[in-house]
Parts: sequence; structure tokens; C-alpha cells
Amino acid sequence: MKRLAALLALCMILMTLAVPAAAEGIYVRSEGGDRIRILEDAVISEPIQGNAVFVLGDVTVNSKVGGHVITVFGDAVVNSVVSGQVVSLFGNTVLHEDAQVMGDVITIGSLTKSGSAVISGQEVRILGEAMNLDIGAFSYLRLIIVLLFTLAVFIIGMLSLLISRKRYISISKRLDRSFSRKIILGILAFTGASALLLILLLTLVAPLLYIILLLVASIPAFMYLGRKILKSFSPKNSIHAEFITGLVTVTLVKLIIIFLIPQQSILLSVIIIGIISIFIYSLGLGIMAEQYYLKGSRSGAKDTAPGPEEKKPETGKAE
Repeated sequence: MKRLAALLALCMILMTLAVPAAAEGIYVRSEGGDRIRILEDAVISEPIQGNAVFVLGDVTVNSKVGGHVITVFGDAVVNSVVSGQVVSLFGNTVLHEDAQVMGDVITIGSLTKSGSAVISGQEVRILGEAMNLDIGAFSYLRLIIVLLFTLAVFIIGMLSLLISRKRYISISKRLDRSFSRKIILGILAFTGASALLLILLLTLVAPLLYIILLLVASIPAFMYLGRKILKSFSPKNSIHAEFITGLVTVTLVKLIIIFLIPQQSILLSVIIIGIISIFIYSLGLGIMAEQYYLKGSRSGAKDTAPGPEEKKPETGKAE
């Protein structure tokens, strides 16, 4: 579980593969002290309490990091203490003399370790230093679709969490309650929306609205999955961290399925990814439906409650 949680942030970088690199990077800082930097190199010269995530950029750690150090398509050079794990996806990891990693070191790429560097956990090398990503045209198309969809969910999700923060905090408070009800409501909602799409398929608006609905529904679903994963590290996490964790984890699982299942069994790969996607959409729609239902119930209760001006009928004593 810990290794999987460490790998989750890795996938975040993959969503940026479909867009050109901008002149300036993207920088995000959460309330929990997490720092996320995309499309830009960085040097950590001051202590960081949370996690440090870098996508399409290299990082040099010269000061203590209280959480994990995660790089995607970038190199990680560690010269200080990392309280969590060091994870590098498709990049080089270099541990110098002063490097002390309290957790595991997980790499998809090369690992260079100085003789005095300390790794308290395990060294996990996935695929080794030589990675063969020679896949067929159809698999490449699926890979692009997965990355584009992940990028869209990430952008819409981050904007939604910033704009409708109170709404998603309210949703977050009820994520752990009644999973079965969420799934049942979600399956019904997903089936109904899909049936409506088939009826209105000839129109241009229906498919667009359907895609937007799935994108928005994915946000609370990824928050739910991210919370379940992060609970093994901390009982309280920001909604941003939960969302990114769930998004990265699911994307990573899809990528592993695309890469590891042989081309001869491509139908099996499509079915598995389809089931995962339907589960995510149903869970998200169920969470949204439950939130709407509870909100309507509270509003109805307020409408039926006696107002301050209403008086109870007097029951005087008989004369």
C-alpha cells in the first residue's frame, strides 16, 4: 500500500505529455505544505513539511523534505534528508553523500547511490534502467486518450476545488459514509445518462454535455480513492492532495495495463480499463447524487419547520 501511494503522484506528469511545454512552469502549494511544480526545474533550499512533486522537470534536494519526493519525466538529485519515499518515474535518481531517505526509493529508470548515502527502506527498481515502450498504434492511441482525459480532469478538478472549495469540503466530509448507496445511485445515474446520450446522439450538444458530466463526476471519485490511500499515512489530508492522489493512482493503473498486457490480448486490456472507468464515473455520480439528495432533504426540513413567528395554539383551561 505504501509503495502504491508513493507511486500515485508519479502519474501526474503523464497528463502533461499531450500539451506543449510552456515558457513558464506551473507551481501549486497546498495547505498541508505540499509543493507541486510542472514544466520547470527546481532546487529545494529550504525545509518542506509536505510532499514535493515535480512533473517534466528536474529537482535538486538540498534541504529536508518532510514528505515524499516524486518526479515524473525528470531527474531527482538528493543531497539532504527525505522523511518519506523518493519516487522517480522515467527519470534518473542520484543520491549523494549527505542523502538520507527514511522510506523506500522507487525508480523507473537509473539509480546512482553514493557509498555514504542512506536508504532506510527498500530499493525498488521497476523495469530496470532500459525501458522498452514499443507499443502498437492502437495502444498508442489509447495511451494518448488516457493522458488527454487525465489532463482534462486535472485542470477542471483543480479549478473546481479552487472555485467551489466549500462545496467540495462539504462533499469530503461525507465521503466515508454509505459506500453501497453511493455506488447504487451512481450506477443508476450513469446508466440513465448513457441511455439519454444514445437517444440524443445525433445532436452536437448531448455528447459534449455527457463528456463534461463524466469529467466533473470524476473529481469526487478521485477524492474518495485518494482519501482511502492517504489514510495509511495521515488521517487528515487536504482535498487537493486526495484528488491528485486518486487521479494519479488510477492513471498509473491504466498505463500499467496498457504497457503490460500483450498486444494479442488487447481486447482484455480495453475491457479492464473500461470497467475501471465505469466504476470511477459511477462512484462520482453517486457521490454527487447523494450530496444533492441530502441538500434537498435539509432544505425540505427547513421549509417544514415552524418559523419564529408561528405560535403554538393556546390550550386554555376550561372556565
